[in-house]
Amino acid sequence: MEILTHPEQFDKILADNPLVLAYFSGENCNVCRSLRPKVEMLVEQQFPSVKYVEIKSENAPYITARYSVFSVPVVIFFVEGRDYIREARNISIAELSDKIEKIVDLYEQ
Repeated sequence: MEILTHPEQFDKILADNPLVLAYFSGENCNVCRSLRPKVEMLVEQQFPSVKYVEIKSENAPYITARYSVFSVPVVIFFVEGRDYIREARNISIAELSDKIEKIVDLYEQ
């Protein structure tokens, strides 16, 4: 997992990786802290072809603003640089997994 702070870093990640899951979190967000390991484990175990990055909103305001993240946590799944899935606050890992799986299966055919 990478923690990003600069828009240029994120642009490079999106350009170099066709499938990216970005986890937007906050320093004082208890929900973020409890959800992050679950999302991270989901990507590591089920979707090894997906690049996983974390963006801490306080440290990366330009990235946060660019993707209209107004509350945390937010998960955005990008395919070839475009966002396809956006989940916020009350995120079901099972539903997120199902959505990602459908896209990954189509993409990797």
